[in-house]
Amino acid sequence: MAQEIELKLAVPDGAMPALAAWLDAQGRAQGEHTLLNVYLDTPARDLAGARAALRLRRRGEQWLQTLKTAGRSQAGLAARHEWETEVAAEAIELDAFPPEARALLAPLAATLAPVFRTDFARRTWLIEQDGVSIEAALDVGTISAPATAAREAIQELELEWLPGGAGKAAAQEQAEAALRALARRLQHIAPLTPSDLSKAARGYRLAATGRA
Repeated sequence: MAQEIELKLAVPDGAMPALAAWLDAQGRAQGEHTLLNVYLDTPARDLAGARAALRLRRRGEQWLQTLKTAGRSQAGLAARHEWETEVAAEAIELDAFPPEARALLAPLAATLAPVFRTDFARRTWLIEQDGVSIEAALDVGTISAPATAAREAIQELELEWLPGGAGKAAAQEQAEAALRALARRLQHIAPLTPSDLSKAARGYRLAATGRA
């Protein structure tokens, strides 16, 4: 089980080129990928009620299944638990998850079905901030919910702690401080706004109300 610590920032219209140019100059570009994602839940929204999210993601020819569980989010900074494994196709493979994740999903498996999609292009960079390795990801795309035929734009920057890099030994507090410090630097480039709503939270709202 991994712990995900990230800071999410909403990007205003017209700010993407300036942000990308700054990240090109200050970080190491890692390329661009199209990510196609479908989120699943039961008709009773048991996963949402447990503050969990189950996702199937296609990146190129690879499929991944991801389960994220309840964490905390404040001023755009979120910490949560995450399990991710590769799967053969666009279908959940329960046995590929570790026991802790299977225990949550097994009682729900028979009724899981797609609820909404998040499809976007992602450009990524690696940046060192105060001895901590951070991945910066610029996402542009859409959230869509078949039940309401509604769509919402994705235009955001995610800053995520990479514990396996230079910040491997960093305490959580150090990682969070580094994420905030990098966000302050970036806010000199564009008026970024911290966001506590994940793509999953926005998708659930869109599926329920037609508004993210």
